[in-house]
Amino acid sequence: MKGWWQICKLIVAGILPVVLILSCDPCRYDDINSIPEGDIYFNALPVNTNEPSIFQIDLNQFNPREIIKNGRLYSPPSRDKKLVFVRDYPTGSQDVILSNIDGTNQRIIGESYHWYSRDFALISSNGMFIAIGANGKELWIVRNENTFIKLTNNFCKGTLPAFSPDGTKIAFIEGKDIYTSPQTLVIYYLATDQPQMLCKKDLPGQIVEIFGEPTLSWSKDGALVYCSLENKETFDLIYATSFEGSYERTWEVEFIGCGQVIPTSQENVFYITGRDGSIWLVNFNELAKRYQFISQSSGFSYNLFPMVDKNNSYMLYTRFYRDEMSIFGGSLEVVSLQEKNAKPKILCSNVYRGFWNIYKK
Repeated sequence: MKGWWQICKLIVAGILPVVLILSCDPCRYDDINSIPEGDIYFNALPVNTNEPSIFQIDLNQFNPREIIKNGRLYSPPSRDKKLVFVRDYPTGSQDVILSNIDGTNQRIIGESYHWYSRDFALISSNGMFIAIGANGKELWIVRNENTFIKLTNNFCKGTLPAFSPDGTKIAFIEGKDIYTSPQTLVIYYLATDQPQMLCKKDLPGQIVEIFGEPTLSWSKDGALVYCSLENKETFDLIYATSFEGSYERTWEVEFIGCGQVIPTSQENVFYITGRDGSIWLVNFNELAKRYQFISQSSGFSYNLFPMVDKNNSYMLYTRFYRDEMSIFGGSLEVVSLQEKNAKPKILCSNVYRGFWNIYKK
């Protein structure tokens, strides 16, 4: 059985990137309003290259397009059709690049700053702010492409920050790294001349270690921030806090554990990734049928970075194989949330992670 899974893995890894690259549309667009918006933007490593590319896919047409060569993507497009990504050069230097949604009009952000590393770059939903991780422990905010503000010298290495749905706030973790407590959740309001700290709270546990970067999640109304924690007991915790007042709450996830959490529009209902590699819908309002499978692991793989589209119809995630150590060792999959016992559909192999373009019109 294990040999069969390995054979399947090699077939998928070898064929799908070729199919994807051969189907790419090389067109470019002068009018930003005519740019195809796609459904999904993702990072993949094409065959015969060490430089990852950024691709766009439309689920209705299944027409993948390679829009950017040599770029690492950490966030979806903004409402005003911008992308931000990190570009690595053979010399070891890096740049943060901002572009149109189709990869055109690329310009360097913060070229004059003497950062020895650009660890990640994310753009806010309103397109006004870029979060840049630099020098291993620094978190910077860039406003309107030309104002640079350092938020912390104690960013928790190995994690990613998260912008609020409206793009006006950012949440992140401070601490030594994901392996070491204590760790602190910090939230800033950005839509002022100088960022204003809204709250700083010590976490009642340690961030759950996962492959890739653990990240925070916001409720759809932007009122709460969620993350997955582990404590000294036999279960993981879903932790939630508000940036206003002293509200804090935890939910115990027993048996399967919780690597990542995505809140739904229903109170006490979450999508989570279990420590066994599967994806679940967990309903804490029920006792008998609390856990529901969304996508099961194979035993040789585990699923990460789940994201739900704006209509709550599909879930996107990356399936990583346990013997593959490269961050581009996953398969991008999508599964219907409306069909009972739906089978996942593989979109591409050699993938790091993908994002919905939730602002597609």
